[in-house]
Amino acid sequence: MKTPISRIPSAKVLRLVAVAPRCHLCPDEDQVFADPALTVTFHPASRIARRVALCEPCHSGRPSRGKMDMGPADLAWQVVECDATTLLAAYKERRWLPNRGELEFAAGLARMVWTEESVRAAVRDADDTVFGGRLVHALEGGSAYILLHHVAADDPALHSLRSLVDVLATAAEQPPGGHPGDTA
Repeated sequence: MKTPISRIPSAKVLRLVAVAPRCHLCPDEDQVFADPALTVTFHPASRIARRVALCEPCHSGRPSRGKMDMGPADLAWQVVECDATTLLAAYKERRWLPNRGELEFAAGLARMVWTEESVRAAVRDADDTVFGGRLVHALEGGSAYILLHHVAADDPALHSLRSLVDVLATAAEQPPGGHPGDTA
């Protein structure tokens, strides 16, 4: 008697592999691994809280760094941080040359006391040349306002945005067409 031949292909054995969690706040393209010891409770708009892990820079830089909960200020910080560092890198690499109005706008921001209301007023009162540039869009998206609503003006969470504004304010003092990276 012959043994029947099965027409079902043999099943492959799958092994589960432990994957280190990625940081919840870092952009997806960075692929930064999180420290499992640095977990916080994330409270999204859906109101279904869950535990997420963060990398050390995000854990220590976020606005709610002293709390074990992560909320809207932390997500706003992520957007502001990404926008500010991207614009600053583009400026330093000369991929973005702000117009004179943007530079003067940055100089005005550098001189004023930052609050949610003062930055909103500065953006609202900006002229058309400023709205034609990229700096104001990093501010008016709403994330900077949310962040300023939750933190003081000197909070480290605003460091990247303040650095961008300071670099552009310094450029505003240069002669037209000059770049702070130019050597004399």
